[in-house]
Amino acid sequence: MTRGVVRALLPAALGFALTLVYAALVQPAWEPQHTDQLQYLSLARGFVDRAEFTRATGAEPWFPETYRLPGYPLFLAPLCLGGCDHWRIAVAQAALVALLVLAARELARRLVPARATTAALAVALFLPFEYYGALALSDLAGAVLFGLGLLTWIRALEKRSGRLALAAGAVFGWAALIRGVLLLAPLILAAVGVLRDRGLLRVAAATTVATAVVFAPYVAYSMSSYGRLTGGTSGLVLWLGVFQGRDEASLDALEREQADAARVEIAALDAISDRAERSRAWLALDAALGARARSLIAHDPVGWVVRAVPRSLVLWTGERPFPGGGSTEVAALFAGAQLVLFAIAACGVVYLARRDDLAATAVAVAVLYIWLSALPFQTEARYALPAKMPAIIAAIAFVASRWPRLRADVRAHLAVH
Repeated sequence: MTRGVVRALLPAALGFALTLVYAALVQPAWEPQHTDQLQYLSLARGFVDRAEFTRATGAEPWFPETYRLPGYPLFLAPLCLGGCDHWRIAVAQAALVALLVLAARELARRLVPARATTAALAVALFLPFEYYGALALSDLAGAVLFGLGLLTWIRALEKRSGRLALAAGAVFGWAALIRGVLLLAPLILAAVGVLRDRGLLRVAAATTVATAVVFAPYVAYSMSSYGRLTGGTSGLVLWLGVFQGRDEASLDALEREQADAARVEIAALDAISDRAERSRAWLALDAALGARARSLIAHDPVGWVVRAVPRSLVLWTGERPFPGGGSTEVAALFAGAQLVLFAIAACGVVYLARRDDLAATAVAVAVLYIWLSALPFQTEARYALPAKMPAIIAAIAFVASRWPRLRADVRAHLAVH
């Protein structure tokens, strides 16, 4: 085995091993505070037992899934054949972490070739990847597919390959079936690519069409099941974003009135015991919450925009990859480290955006898209996970671009003293 192959595989092996370490730390309870896991496993069993996208079990009549998207349950379904053994899921997702690290190295080779292994190692040591990899949550799979889609898209640009463009679109489409907010990412990347080079129109069109084709069956399912393009939680997270980080004392009269009315609607949903009725009632509640949120944003647009700053800080510095939550002191240290990374990555995004390089532009656009698409809604740190790999590469590219000057300044300072 050549030295280059070893240097490529070692960071990937480290990411794989760290995921299994996390799995050993969190089993047998598997972080029960993340109740999303139960929903995803239930939907995966629906695919296995009934070949249907539903949480209905046994002899229950079918009812549609209006809350979750099908992409991650489809990933879990083969792992649930014979029972959803969580260790099987952890091992499969450890392989996804390794694949993400390899993709990071390939991406870094195009932007900062001399630091490609460093970038891969940095991604492997970014512990939230391994933490989420040990759990039955969609966040890691979405991040990996987004990273693979970005890398494949860049390769399609380099080779002007329609086949690679179709592959990139298919991967982006599956990522969107895991996290709906990713659906517009390939369209934005394609538009920016065409603006930079009109000769890329065929490649851009192939990626966009492939994304739409992969996502289309879910739209057909939604239209036939409940007459909407999609289900999901867009209204809920927009509503929660309006109130994120605020207490009752900070609300004005209209905001209190809307909050009280929403509590009544939520309580009415909670009182529904029939699962089929509850599934369909969710659509009405989500739409109502979204309408209330939009009215409150129109009521105080300046305040809503200003509060995007703390929402950004939660998004980029809020990761707590510690079994059971960890201590306050360790969490503060990790938040500080993430804040430094975020600041350097932001400089890196600006640096890449100014380069005359399609790959650099694509990475910068990908990070900005994840950031800006999350801001209108309630933010959790894991929602930025798809941007963390390209953000780490952007940070390393920026530091590498400044390293000769920094080293010269340090040497000059030492010489004087």
